[in-house]
Amino acid sequence: QPALIFGQDATVVDTNSILQDVENAIGDDTTCVKNFDAKTDLFPTKWSSPNIKTYGDVDLYGAKFEPSVTTELLDITYHNSYKIIHNKFVNATYLLYQCGTEPPQEEVESGEHKMILEVPHKGGLALTSTVQIPAIEMLGLRSEVKAYVGNTKWISSPCLNHMLDEGEIINVDGDRDDVAHTESASSVEEFLLRNPDALVLGGPYDDADADRTMVIAGSQENTNVGQFDWIAFYAALYNKEDMSNRIAGSAQQNYDCASENSFFLSSSPTERNLKATTSTRRVAEEGHSKPTLLWASWFKGYGWSVAHCPNYQSGTECEWAAACNVDILSRPEGVGNAPESLGGRYWYLSDEEFLEFGKDADRWMYKSQHWEKVLAEKGVEYLSQFKAYQNQQIYDTQGVSPNSWHEQRLAEYYVVGMDVCAIMGVDDGLHKSRWLRNIFTDPIGVMPECNVAEIDEPYVAPVSECMPIAATLNVVPEEKGVENAGTVSAHQGLTFFALFVVAASLW
Repeated sequence: QPALIFGQDATVVDTNSILQDVENAIGDDTTCVKNFDAKTDLFPTKWSSPNIKTYGDVDLYGAKFEPSVTTELLDITYHNSYKIIHNKFVNATYLLYQCGTEPPQEEVESGEHKMILEVPHKGGLALTSTVQIPAIEMLGLRSEVKAYVGNTKWISSPCLNHMLDEGEIINVDGDRDDVAHTESASSVEEFLLRNPDALVLGGPYDDADADRTMVIAGSQENTNVGQFDWIAFYAALYNKEDMSNRIAGSAQQNYDCASENSFFLSSSPTERNLKATTSTRRVAEEGHSKPTLLWASWFKGYGWSVAHCPNYQSGTECEWAAACNVDILSRPEGVGNAPESLGGRYWYLSDEEFLEFGKDADRWMYKSQHWEKVLAEKGVEYLSQFKAYQNQQIYDTQGVSPNSWHEQRLAEYYVVGMDVCAIMGVDDGLHKSRWLRNIFTDPIGVMPECNVAEIDEPYVAPVSECMPIAATLNVVPEEKGVENAGTVSAHQGLTFFALFVVAASLW
């Protein structure tokens, strides 16, 4: 059925006439073109890079801080019957041509492309990292996975674990003895000999010239939105850009909504008209009281690792804190030690330095599943000196399950953003933290069972959409001269009273 396609910039495209042309070219076959007219655009739905709100003005050293404002390392261009993916991190291009057509001879002879591939891809996939799993699951492509390369004990996906147990996915060069009817393979080369049409999805530092390998480098993007946007790479292999556009657009919309709510709720009444419509995630003015966040974990033999903001190398915690308009404690320059054994890149604080650094923080986010080990190692006497411990405001990453933070969480960066806002008390009051677990009061999460009967059912995060408080309350900038008008949707009507109670307490 023809549909309205929502792009990441919230534009709406009526695809009726476009899809009719494609239908005429494809005929009865839904995957391969028949009677192709070179003037027909076979890819009416295209990926486009997002516009990302920034989250800082200056870096740690007072210089201008220029965070990414779009996806930096990925590009996809479209040319009627073929498209070209450009991985800028490894400077590799992949030409994908529509089944039923031929790749352009000049492109083939140029020798510029690492791979020339017919799409939709039909040879199956070999994954090499758990970070690749969420995109596959969100796009409903689990049955396309034929192998996992490496140690499978870190996989948290119930469905992929089921498929491994059943032998539907084989473990290549790993730890798992496959069962059922599927043979295992001791190497990627052996797997490809048996599956010559399969694709190997490599990581950012894998060999880009390896046989049948496409390199995925989303983890090297500098923002949450940019990392998530690499779902388009996977989608392009199967002509699913319409689906990936909707998924990425919805995720970013919820993320921005949570941020705008936080600025609205943490600002004074006279500031709200401005804060509710800000286009930049900026730290609030000096003197404005905000809750403080300690983001830290302990590494045996090294010490305490803490945030260093604003700094991309510190992970995404700096961005989450800025999105929620809260103060995150940042390691002062020169404090701590950087072991030469780790290349001098990673800094750690001693117990004394860490106590002085974080004892007064309102909330403590412990980015690990090993809090019990820290408790046993450091003891209650030491930890009870921290305000967050005294007030039982320490959180870890086991809200969904012990091992899913480095996998499924990547499909829900916007949910983590909503979680951070929620635990810091700057949200709409309707969202219950999903990923961040209060170690004193919340149980460790357990992943649900796989719906085996619908193995390719797309994964959707089990959370409600963010409701924009300012928009629901019809708060607009006075200088715009916009009258308070418009209707309230049924869903907004159901939640309006709850939002009103939250916002009313601010005046």
